[in-house]
Amino acid sequence: VLFPELVSPAIHVKDAVTMNARSVSFTLLRFVRVVSSPRHPIMLFLDDMQWADSTALDVIHTILSDKLNSCMFFVGTYRDNEVQVDHDIFNLMRELEMSHVHTTKLSLAGLDQSDLNTMISDALCVY
Repeated sequence: VLFPELVSPAIHVKDAVTMNARSVSFTLLRFVRVVSSPRHPIMLFLDDMQWADSTALDVIHTILSDKLNSCMFFVGTYRDNEVQVDHDIFNLMRELEMSHVHTTKLSLAGLDQSDLNTMISDALCVY
């Protein structure tokens, strides 16, 4: 909650956060439905999802499990060495699979010194 002092005393902070998450989910859902189409799909890329809290992951779940939205490609990354097996991101992946959302998991290894040198050389145009 941006200004918790403005939240009505009858509404607990957790309830306000949940209401805000629903509002964000609804707004993003409508946005994706409006701007994406089979001829103009949309891609959403979120990096470092190991830092996402359960509320953010709930928003992502809502958007990705929307049956009316088939024109979106989502890529989410996380560092597997920074998450435990009970992390909410794994719950999200299980829930998406149970909702029949097509998912693919790719595990990538880190860059070795030679690959890193090549990448930096290419970026700096130093050959």
